Amino acid sequence: MLAMRTVASLFVPFGLGLSLALAGCGGGETPDPKDPTSEGSSDKPQTPQADPGPDAALLGEVGQLNQLLSTIDKSDPGRPKALARLGELLADLSKNNRDRALAADPNVASLPPPAEPKAAEGEIDATAKAGPVLPPRNAAAVKRLKPEAQKLVQKADMYAAEAIKAHRKLIADHPDYKDMDKVLFRLGGLYVAYGQGAAARPIYFTLIEKHPKSPLVPEAYWNFAEFFFTAEDYENAYKLYARIVEYTPSERTSVAGYRLALSLHKLSRLDESWKALEGAASAARIHGPAGTVDEIYRDAPKLAATRKPLSAKDAAAFFVRLAESNEDVIKQELNRLSQILEDEGRPLEATEVLHVMIDRYKAEKCAIQARAIEIATRSGNNAIRADEVNRSLRLGCKP
Repeated sequence: MLAMRTVASLFVPFGLGLSLALAGCGGGETPDPKDPTSEGSSDKPQTPQADPGPDAALLGEVGQLNQLLSTIDKSDPGRPKALARLGELLADLSKNNRDRALAADPNVASLPPPAEPKAAEGEIDATAKAGPVLPPRNAAAVKRLKPEAQKLVQKADMYAAEAIKAHRKLIADHPDYKDMDKVLFRLGGLYVAYGQGAAARPIYFTLIEKHPKSPLVPEAYWNFAEFFFTAEDYENAYKLYARIVEYTPSERTSVAGYRLALSLHKLSRLDESWKALEGAASAARIHGPAGTVDEIYRDAPKLAATRKPLSAKDAAAFFVRLAESNEDVIKQELNRLSQILEDEGRPLEATEVLHVMIDRYKAEKCAIQARAIEIATRSGNNAIRADEVNRSLRLGCKP
């Protein structure tokens, strides 16, 4: 298991410190189911009246927990567990309603997240201020959804806000709760799901620094890395993926290695990208998932083609390492690379890739050389075509 070091240096600064003012953070405003921007006055987790439906059991348990919490004080030993369970149930209700909203209108998937609160000059963390637990969504964007999806999104957001308040209250009132790593992980996930990366950041930092041996630490890295990757912040994403691949090999570390390669590629760090992709392919072949190996083989020629100018021999050597000398895969990758280069208007490099193939697959030399002549002909470059015809003759093949 990775020996955890301080995480303050892992991210490009956002102007946020590691500290999070937890005292009193259970406060805030809760959206009304009919109006997600309406303001409430209570800082206690609230829940609408239970109604019959697919979530009736969850709502019933939420009601029971709220009733219990209203009758006990902070010193009750069962209070932390009750708050944790309440936060978990509310998070489940939020997810259920969002899933239903997505089923009612696929456009929910592209609904933009609310804008993150901005810290005023000299202020460390805007999320620690008193105010709404979650900022309101863009009303115009919500209104473009189908009516049923609008209602479900509003309910999902309401439950998310209530779940956050329950988690915050637990953290503030019972910082030594035995399963605090799970609480922090859920809270960070709620913020990330709502597009609030700045709010999630100190939560994940707390999890990573205070609970370094928790099995949820790699998942915290993963959630935040995916947030940055989706936001096209590849500088921060690659740093987090790089930490994940240092953990005990698993499906998660294999996929993280693949994402690491893609992030480095986006940053034009091509040598590192190729190396990361080789490591990811090797890990995925052993630990899975099998689909990741296929994705790597699909993307490798595209990543190789971005090197300009491209050495065909270097590309072939990369594919040999990537495929661990599996000749079927190597041939497939070289063929695809040649096609990509032709499509990009790079016929000379495309034919050079085919020359490398001829050196590897001598029994197929004439068929491969015929393809080189075809590429040269389609390019309209007579000099390249003449070279390929002469090469065909030297190989003993019919042009």
